[in-house]
Amino acid sequence: MTTALVNDLTGIVRSAPAIFASRTCREALRVMFQHPESKCIVVCNATNEPLGLLMSERFFLKATGRSGVDLFYREPAMKLMNKTPLILDISTPLDMVLSLAMNRPDPMKNDCVIITRKGKFAGVAYTSDLIRAQA
Repeated sequence: MTTALVNDLTGIVRSAPAIFASRTCREALRVMFQHPESKCIVVCNATNEPLGLLMSERFFLKATGRSGVDLFYREPAMKLMNKTPLILDISTPLDMVLSLAMNRPDPMKNDCVIITRKGKFAGVAYTSDLIRAQA
């Protein structure tokens, strides 16, 4: 791994809130409102390894579109997370990250890419930032 490769991705990695997998949808919504600047919430295990992704807009639409809000609030956030998000190490070359992000199914193309360092959650990359960095 070269420093240049790491710096390419580290320059665009953003911080994002993370919650434990045991959290409820109510708790996830609270975190979402505490971090309105973030497009997502990363769901991690107790050792800070990412397990899934909650895209804030999609999650909020599900939260407000349900008739049984009380039931929704008690559901585990894991139930609504994307269980197969794109998770890549910080050392992954920027062009590969962009390629993998753009080759996801259409509804997921704009989902955040979870970035790890040695398997632990380090931040997220927005697809729009990846595209700009390649331009």
